[in-house]
Amino acid sequence: MSAADEELLAEMMQTVQANMASLREAYEQRAQLTGTGTAADKQVTVVVNADGVVIETRMDDEIVELSPEQIAEAVTAAAQQAFAEMKRKTDELVAPMRERHVGMPKLSDLLPGISDELNSFPTPVAAPTTPRASVEREQPGAARRGARGAGPEVTESSW
Repeated sequence: MSAADEELLAEMMQTVQANMASLREAYEQRAQLTGTGTAADKQVTVVVNADGVVIETRMDDEIVELSPEQIAEAVTAAAQQAFAEMKRKTDELVAPMRERHVGMPKLSDLLPGISDELNSFPTPVAAPTTPRASVEREQPGAARRGARGAGPEVTESSW
């Protein structure tokens, strides 16, 4: 390995260490985030934690004017809205790391013959937002599996 390659490798290691420290900090910050959603003219409020778990559900006293079906739909809509807010906050938190990742040299620059796939972030597959029994429900990754004839996709589940 040439001196230039050793220097580049040392720089990459420093960058990786700095990125790991940033990632640890981001994980800690993410754990404190929440997302809030409301529905039915703010009669229903749902709060989710960073993992999308419902941690609080509030209903206005006037909710009794809604039918059970309307209440169920409102809770579902508020939970989906809360999760969308949580996802937006998480994306904002991770964006600087993704931007730094784009500027990093490819592994193949240092190690000829190694796949550059190891250098890219996987893209999560969007989960359906319709009920399991719904006709509109599409299986995640079905279009890609059908197109390639491959088995289930391996994706990042939370971030």
